[in-house]
Amino acid sequence: MHKKYAKDGLVAISVSLDPLADDPQVKDKVLKFLRSQDAAFTNLLLDEPFGFWQDKLRFNSPPCYYVFSRLGRWTVFHPDEEKFDQQAVVKLVEELLREK
Repeated sequence: MHKKYAKDGLVAISVSLDPLADDPQVKDKVLKFLRSQDAAFTNLLLDEPFGFWQDKLRFNSPPCYYVFSRLGRWTVFHPDEEKFDQQAVVKLVEELLREK
């Protein structure tokens, strides 16, 4: 979606919560995965304890996604990959990008 809609104002950010302290090679593994996915947008590798972000971002376990409007309004949060509906997310993003 980033490649298709960045020119229209879409901002994509990925966040990895993989534990750096538990595996010193985790950063290299995450970067390798992102390169393989051609993730040419902001990618964050957070090193706080998992529970810190779990409480702050209100999710049970990754992966999850958040969609915000142009005004920064939290529009969608989805904590369950099994119920992820990519077409619904694309439709929502297209609608939000049409807003001024």
